[in-house]
Amino acid sequence: MAPDCASFHTALEWYATRLAAKRRFPAAEAQQQVRWIRQFSECLPKQVGPTEVSVRDVVLYFAEQCDNFGEPVEWYYRYKALESFFEELTREFSLASNQIRGLYDESDLEPELLERMTQRHRFAPVNWSREERYAY
Repeated sequence: MAPDCASFHTALEWYATRLAAKRRFPAAEAQQQVRWIRQFSECLPKQVGPTEVSVRDVVLYFAEQCDNFGEPVEWYYRYKALESFFEELTREFSLASNQIRGLYDESDLEPELLERMTQRHRFAPVNWSREERYAY
């Protein structure tokens, strides 16, 4: 059953259940991702739901909040959590598009921050130049 995509609370409950079911991440990391998405949603005006989030909302959030993060590379992990959340909503509920996909990638990180990421999974950059070919 599709969540009410106009509500962050309902969409986050659905996403948390989905992360647990897929077991893509350890439970603590999945909970951290949901917590980060919730913190992002709390910085938006109350009437803005997941389907109304814009690139501007994401850029403003990181511009205003990045000094409050625990480690310098945390902003990137938070962005990737947001990107994954919106990607799942887009894929699962046929939303028009994931407007924030590819907004940031590893090229936005300083080289010394990239070195700190060796212990964690590195995200693959999006290849926007790839041409789709279908055989029908």
